[in-house]
Amino acid sequence: VLDATGNRFCNELGRRDYVTGEMWKSKPPFRLCLNRAAADEIIWHAKHYTGRGVMKYYASGEDLAKDMGVPLQTLVDTHQKHFEAAKKQEKDPDGGPFPAYPSGKTWDEPSGKTGSGKKFFHNIIDGSKVATEPFYVAIITPVIHYCMGGLECTVDAECIDKSGKAIPGLYVAGEAAGGIHGNNRLGGNSLLDCVVFGRVAGKAACKFTFGQDEKFKPCPVPKEIKELCK
Repeated sequence: VLDATGNRFCNELGRRDYVTGEMWKSKPPFRLCLNRAAADEIIWHAKHYTGRGVMKYYASGEDLAKDMGVPLQTLVDTHQKHFEAAKKQEKDPDGGPFPAYPSGKTWDEPSGKTGSGKKFFHNIIDGSKVATEPFYVAIITPVIHYCMGGLECTVDAECIDKSGKAIPGLYVAGEAAGGIHGNNRLGGNSLLDCVVFGRVAGKAACKFTFGQDEKFKPCPVPKEIKELCK
């Protein structure tokens, strides 16, 4: 991931909240750059997103540098430093001068200076290959796609008031609820959250509506309604 000047500024494999935080400190636009080896691993996706206009194909690093408005040498130096850090990490994984994420040490200076250094490197190329290397590139930016905060609730999805007591008859699920995922949501769990707590809230709301001993439970019950509709 490169900033507007063509330099790396974070651990690209770090948590989303961390990468976003480093973006706010750096100069946009930010570019996700996939070299040939990286793109080939997900080539269907690369071509798909290029076709939809959210990625752009560059036949060479020289073309990319020209479009970015930065010297080609900047991209060469950026890749060379990344390559050298990867080789040092491979040779001496615990001897780097910077703290790594989630633990250990790294030789990668751009990410290491943030306190969350990169120690896993894949599909690296040295600087000498950049000028003629093809790239798939996407401009990326922080966006709000999930709200972590919301109403505090019990395991039965009951909303909790400021004194810590459940509010009778008030339930919450999905992004309207807070605290389900802790400090940082694990990717892919948003729909799971909605489905699980949607069902929990629905069952709890029905139980509350039916009353004690199911005094107000509707009749006929849903199973019988289906029979009546045949």
